[in-house]
Order: sequence, then structure tokens, then C-alpha cells
Amino acid sequence: MKQITIFLSHCLFAIAFFMSGASAQTTAQSFEINKISTKFVHVPVKTGAAKTWVTVNIDGVLQHEFEVELAPENPDFYATLEVGAWIGKKLTLTAEKVTPDSKWLTLTKTSNELSDEPLVYKEELRPQFHFAPRRGWTNDPNGLVFYKGTYHLFFQHNPYGTGWGNMTWGHAVSNDLLHWNEKADAVIPDKNGVVFSGSGVVDWNNTSGLQTKPLKDKNGKIANPPLVLFHTSTGADRGKGEASQSMNYSLDEGKTWINYPGNPVIPHLIGGNRDPKVFWYSDKSKDSNPKNGHWVMALYLDGQDYALFSSANLINWEKVCDIKNVGCSECPDMFELPVDGNKQNSRWVFWGGDGKYLIGSFNGKEFTKESGPFTTKYGGNDYAAQSYSDIPEADGRRIQFSWMAGGEYPKMPFNQQFTVPRNLTLRSTPEGIRLFMEPTKELEKLRISKEADFKTTLQGMESPVKVPALKGDLLDLEMVLDLKIPPTSDTTVVITAEIFGQKISYNLGNQKIDLGGVKAPLAPIKNQIKLRIITDRTSIELFANDGIVQISKCFVNKDKVPANMTISGNKGLAEVKIKSFQLKSVWKNLKK
Repeated sequence: MKQITIFLSHCLFAIAFFMSGASAQTTAQSFEINKISTKFVHVPVKTGAAKTWVTVNIDGVLQHEFEVELAPENPDFYATLEVGAWIGKKLTLTAEKVTPDSKWLTLTKTSNELSDEPLVYKEELRPQFHFAPRRGWTNDPNGLVFYKGTYHLFFQHNPYGTGWGNMTWGHAVSNDLLHWNEKADAVIPDKNGVVFSGSGVVDWNNTSGLQTKPLKDKNGKIANPPLVLFHTSTGADRGKGEASQSMNYSLDEGKTWINYPGNPVIPHLIGGNRDPKVFWYSDKSKDSNPKNGHWVMALYLDGQDYALFSSANLINWEKVCDIKNVGCSECPDMFELPVDGNKQNSRWVFWGGDGKYLIGSFNGKEFTKESGPFTTKYGGNDYAAQSYSDIPEADGRRIQFSWMAGGEYPKMPFNQQFTVPRNLTLRSTPEGIRLFMEPTKELEKLRISKEADFKTTLQGMESPVKVPALKGDLLDLEMVLDLKIPPTSDTTVVITAEIFGQKISYNLGNQKIDLGGVKAPLAPIKNQIKLRIITDRTSIELFANDGIVQISKCFVNKDKVPANMTISGNKGLAEVKIKSFQLKSVWKNLKK
């Protein structure tokens, strides 16, 4: 980064305010650049400092505003504002309330790099293979779309602090779902409000007409289709406005994003209507022409109610269906999956924010519930999951990320993380068709070596058995509990494992699995319980019986307890088999 000459202007008035019973005078101060020559401005942030609103003016026109804990000195980290779109123009950043002795003006920097802070991705509590933002807060994953070999991950982001606020869409890209290269924020607040959650699609047939210069490939298909994002705009006029649905698009493969001038595309309807999930529905009743179909939007309305909308062009939308009493709220997702891999026997899944889901059929307009609500995930730290659009048919997976809500990252310049990427499938069970959730195969590429292939017979609750050869805090464990007795036995079998101070137990008496107090029903299959346990520096994820049950939990290993996994259980009633893999960090060779 380099310091630049700044011009400090004071408002002609002072604003008095009281803090902790004492009076302190504040003024408005401005950071100015007469001609922008770099891509980024880096603003100093101090967690716990007094908040102030900062306005962003270009050539005297308001473009954006945000609230920030502006550092008067000794910043904890730098928040990044992209200004590259305005090269050559005048920038004025005005902080409304700062004390006269604040040094934020001299601390503010410019650069052509997103960051050059030496500790980026090297922080003590940085997840080593779970996505977390470079700086600031994150919550819901948004706009998950795959295009030309690249996974685009957008996310709810506060670029200016480690608490919720200033909702913006952060942006990162990857070619393997694990190694992420964070880009500049893609969608920022505008006159319609801050940017809440939503989805993304590729408009392969340019139904929107947004690509005004379409190019054709050798097969006659559009080679440069628009990438289109949908989000909820809410809180215009600093939180006083109503929620509506807006659109942004890219004509350069996601490098830059354009705010659709006709926003909102759906005005406020009811309550907190939000979180549009958009997908293409192919009309199978006509022919195999991919152009025979239409766009569908699933939208949360209010309470436990959702609705479906239809559009031919992504711009004009018509309500076609209500979906009521789903059993949850917010963040809908909707997708079709084959049952047991049979493409001739498929079902549609309608998913809500806390992981409740319905199974049914969909004819392009009406969703008809067949069963549910059910759940695959139970409690813990897991919310607002979303799945990818436009995964190639040859791949065929339904890949999902979820926010590990409620994690703690003390004194870190970032806050919150996502789960590992997960693959969703529908399978037949004795109780009916259910959704299963497992880590994607890409995670196995992080395995360094097989650290342990261990088998033991439990010798009683008083005699825990130590699992050998565990190293580090990045682990992928495959565990099989062979119960040796019929599930209907009156004998109570309790098996307990502990790793990094986190306890996992299974009780055959009530057929429940427990991770750190989060319990889920789990019946044995052929007298076995299969567990996949994945640990990172601040989290543990458990997938049971091939993913019929999933629990995600965040923790802070304050005492830096090593792995030291031990297992105990009723004597002679269970044999335990474990394969343990150490995982490598995705940040080791990162090029900033």
C-alpha cells in the first residue's frame, strides 16, 4: 500500500454527543483524492471504537454509504473499498462523526492490491479448509453458480467490521470448492437498500437480453451469456425502507457486476419477503430443446410461507404458486434429484433456512407436497444453506454450502465461516425417501496420508481407549461402530469419543447420536453406525450413516487441547474401526 496526499475538510458545525456520561465533541471529516489512480482504498478499523457513517461521493455524487468502527489509532485491520471503476474521478469519503484527534485520515491507504497485510490467512483462529472471509463478517452463502470451470461463491458480507451490518455480497472463486481466491465485493448497497441473500444463474439463452452483443460458438450456442444475480434489497434510507427483489448481472464472466437499472424486479409484497432462489425449469412435456422452459423463483414471504414465481426473461415475474407451512422460514432452495440414482424416478426438494425440507413433485408451476417436513441436519451451527446452479449434467451433483452460524473467533479480523462443501442425494429408506448429505469428494484431495487404521474392542466405560497416530488439528476420520447385538436388545450400549474436548456419544437404548449436546435420532444399519468426523481449528462436522444425519458445531479450543482422541463403551458390546487422515491447509501457498 502507499500513502497518498489527502485533503481534510471540516464541516462548519460540530456535533455534540454523550458517551459513558461524558461529553465529547465530534466533527465531520473528509478524505479526498482529486484523481483516483488505484483500485482500492483501505480504511482503518478498530473493533469497539465508536461507529460512524461514511459516505462515498464520486465527483460530488453519492454512490454508497457504510457504518464503520473507524480507528482513531492503532487499527485492528483494514476494510477495503473498491474504487477502480472510477479511475480519474474525484473521491470524497466523509466520516460524519469523528473526534478531532482521530488519526484515521493519515491511516487510510490506497493500493492496487486487495490486501497486503502480512497476517492475512495466517491468523491463529483462521479455518484452514473452511471458507471464511479475508476480513469482516459473513453469514449466508449467496449466488452459488458454476461457469466455465469456476465455482463462484458470493456471501453476505460486512466489509467494514466483524459484526453484522452493511450487508454486501462478497465474492470468491475456486476451481475445486476448497482453494478460494477472494475478489472485490460484487454487489454493494444502493438507493434500494442493503443487499440481503439470494441466488445466481447463467442465462445460457440470453432470455433477458442483457447481453447486447451475443457471440455464437461453433455449435450455434451463445458463447458469452450473462451471469445474473438476484438479491433482496432492504433497508433503504438507513434501514427504513421495505424489502424488494433486485438483479445484478455480469457480461465478462463474473469479473465485474452491473446494477440492473430497472430494479426492483419484484416490489415489496408482504412482511419481510426475501431471499430469491432462481432456477431454470425445462419443460419435459415438449421436446429436448433446452429453450423450452422458463425461469422459476422461490421466495420467502412471511411466517412459514413461501411462493413460486415464473418468468420468461428474468425481468418480468408472475406469482404461480403458494407453498405454506413448510416448518421453517427464510432462504428457500428448490431442486430435483433422482431417487437412488435412478433418473427415471426423481423428486423435487423444497428446502428452508433451518434445513427443514419437503419432498414432492413440480410441473413448472405447482409444487405438490408428497411428504415432510423432514430434516437432515440437527441444531448446532448450521443455517441458510444454498446449492449451486449450473453444475454440468456430466457432473450431476447437487453441491451445497451452509453458514456455520454462531461460531466465535475472539480477536480475529474476520467473523464466521462456512461448512465444507456437501453433496445432496435422495435415497430410499424403510421410512420412505429421504435426503442424504455427505462431504464432496474434493475434500479427500486434502488428505496428506493415512495416519491410522485402527481397530479395538471396547473394555468398558471406565477404560477409555486412545486412538493412536493423530496429528495436528485438521483431521478426517472414518469410524464404524460394530454393535454386535440386535438393535432391539434391552442392553444399553453407550459409546463415547472425545476429540479436542468435543464429546461424541451414541446411545443404542434411545438410538440417538450426540455431538456436544446436539442430539439426533440415528438407527443402526445392519448393526452398525458409520460416522465421518471432520475437524478444523474452530469446528467439527459429523456425518452419520452416509449423511442421513449431519451435525455442525463450532468451538474455540482455548486451552489448545491436542487431538488425543479416546473412545469408551460398554465392555464387549462394540468393536470400533477407525481410519484417520491428516488434512493440509488450503492457505499454505496462497498468492494474494
